[in-house]
Amino acid sequence: METTFDISLLVKAAWSAAVVLGLTFVAERVSPRIAGLLSGAPLTAVLVYFFVGRDLGTEYVVESIPHSISSFTGTLCFVLTYYWVSARLDRFSVWGGLGLGIVVYFLVAALLHKISFTITSATVLSLSAIALSSRLLQKIRVVRVSRPIRLTAKQLLLRGGLAALLISIVISLAEAVGPHWTGLLVGFPATLLPTYLIIHLTYGKTSTHSMVRNFPTGVTSIIIYIWLIPLTFPAFGVYGGTAACLAVSFVYLACIMFVGRIRLGGASRSTSPPSAPLDPP
Repeated sequence: METTFDISLLVKAAWSAAVVLGLTFVAERVSPRIAGLLSGAPLTAVLVYFFVGRDLGTEYVVESIPHSISSFTGTLCFVLTYYWVSARLDRFSVWGGLGLGIVVYFLVAALLHKISFTITSATVLSLSAIALSSRLLQKIRVVRVSRPIRLTAKQLLLRGGLAALLISIVISLAEAVGPHWTGLLVGFPATLLPTYLIIHLTYGKTSTHSMVRNFPTGVTSIIIYIWLIPLTFPAFGVYGGTAACLAVSFVYLACIMFVGRIRLGGASRSTSPPSAPLDPP
């Protein structure tokens, strides 16, 4: 029993560290647009629902689905709060933005906990929040990281360790607080928080805001992932259901990236100078 617990803890820590290190790598060396889209992938949800489903059963997972879908309204409120506060503060902007964002997330989650959602009503709420957030963030100027820093072993350990700690805490809480709060904790920004913190402290808020712009578009992939759980988990079990949900959600992200490249290519061939950076949502 103790060995199983140790292995589970190791898997959680390794996955969490890999996710945050991967997102920061993409933001630093590939594109903030791509990193923003990928930060909306079901990177926390897959871990939470895998272990909760394995430990507490498929029925428990399915019962949490409506509140899980609605929880991303809170996630979007976290992102908007971070952006709004950090954009207006010159000193301590990262701590003010992330700190207030966490407070807002839990205030929204507490409100959502009191509502009896169906999958349909939760989806309508979250998709409305996604549409509104996309509109509010569309004017953010996307800026690439010009000179990525050379990472040391100490920096890698710090980045990965923070993510592993956060996600391990979230999963432990999700298994202990009942299905409604389990669903709401799926939306907790356990990967966004350390990723934004690392990019902001290393390169400044402009680089992090470049990621923020495309998060609402990417987060739809999480909604897709969670929508499929009641169909796939009972049919294929936790392992097969996780694989099936991930496959479909990443197909969505691949399509969004492909469409974005086409739009970017079309814009770059235009003869008239653009009024904003050529970076599609």
